[in-house]
Amino acid sequence: MKRLTIGCISLVSSSMLLGACSGRDAAGQEEAAKAKVAAAKEKTAEKVDAAKEELAAKKEGFYDWASEKTHGAQCKVMDSMIGKHDGVFGPGTADAPRWGIPTSKPAKARVRRSWSKLDDAEKKKIIDGFVALKQVTVGSGKPGAARADYESICGPVGQPAYERNLYDYYVEAHMNAFLSMGTPIEGHMQMSHMGPQFLPWHRYLLLRIEADLAEVTGDPDFALPYWDWEDCHADGDPKSCAPIFERAFLGTGGSCDDARRDVEGYISDQGFRVNITTQGNNLFVPEAIVCNQPRTLRRQVGCVDLVPGAPTRADVDGIFARQTYDAPPYDHCKTEEDASFRQYLEGYDNDSTVMTCVAVGCNMHSAGHIFIGADMYESSGSPNDPMFFLHHAQVDRLWAAWQAANVAKGGDAAVDAGNPGYPETHRGSLFVWSEVTATDLFDHAALGYTYDDLPAPK
Repeated sequence: MKRLTIGCISLVSSSMLLGACSGRDAAGQEEAAKAKVAAAKEKTAEKVDAAKEELAAKKEGFYDWASEKTHGAQCKVMDSMIGKHDGVFGPGTADAPRWGIPTSKPAKARVRRSWSKLDDAEKKKIIDGFVALKQVTVGSGKPGAARADYESICGPVGQPAYERNLYDYYVEAHMNAFLSMGTPIEGHMQMSHMGPQFLPWHRYLLLRIEADLAEVTGDPDFALPYWDWEDCHADGDPKSCAPIFERAFLGTGGSCDDARRDVEGYISDQGFRVNITTQGNNLFVPEAIVCNQPRTLRRQVGCVDLVPGAPTRADVDGIFARQTYDAPPYDHCKTEEDASFRQYLEGYDNDSTVMTCVAVGCNMHSAGHIFIGADMYESSGSPNDPMFFLHHAQVDRLWAAWQAANVAKGGDAAVDAGNPGYPETHRGSLFVWSEVTATDLFDHAALGYTYDDLPAPK
């Protein structure tokens, strides 16, 4: 039997087969049509699901923030970044709980002076002290070695260990203060940035390293100097801040060229090196931490367009217009800097729409970090630069000045050593140093130090 096939139809000698084939063809066409409709429905459903996911993501803040132009939208992004892991333990307090806090008010106060008022020998002594702290390691046998026996965060985040020392203890404490924000380890009531405990937390950090420096220099009256921001405007070139970044002492201001931003001068010549930092400008994830890749300190003074220079005297005068220490909701994104002294001094502005400024602030304290750049700006390990401690001594000085002005007013303004409006909810223990409370840090005079000069309201 001969067979000729055309499409579905097979022409054979029996004409009866033609009808059967025709029936199958119609059924196949119907099935094809159904499949086409089903595919269209599936594609439509996929589009609907995608739209729903996009909407849900926007509600949660997980979206392309670069296209958003409002402060509130940027704040949603910040909310999405903080507290998304369980936090990291460390470095804790290795030894000497409440180190740096006197048991009673000393008869004689240490005097913190402006860096620019120190003579050459005093400046060199400060730098030598910072370098010496790097040499107080766990196995060094030097005074303070027990305090260097802290639990490093390098191990828990899968990074190689470096030789722990008294200087890098503070770098780790500060890094972990960002890393563990909003986690069970560092709850919102004791966040050391972006909230009420910002000032007391850093006041205690200064007290501890000041006591370390007193020990390592053999000077019981040792006092940290402060970086008076006005000094950067003294020579008419605020971008360079030449009076501070001297090659003979703190070292140069680096360069705006990324390949040439290593600090040159005395501090680097003495072997001062960075051992632990973060990369990728991400302050909140363990994956950003880099350990045991020693390198030279880096700066890029005056290179970031976000800030025109160090804060000015007019900026400083603005602290006295803020009547209360802090204001609800005690959130760096939502608290009004016009109402909150802490919010203003920390450097946040509710008009900011630039993500960096929403995340870390671009005014006052935060402007100082950005102005110095590189290690002071790009990493939560900003204490890698000794300028961190001079900078925060200035921040603490302005807190002391604001307190003094409030005490002078008397009445309600003088409560809590001149801290009216400090919230009851945030008076508890400090992150890392749980044996110290925020309230313990209110009265700087009782802590044994003062400043050579305090700004005052006009």
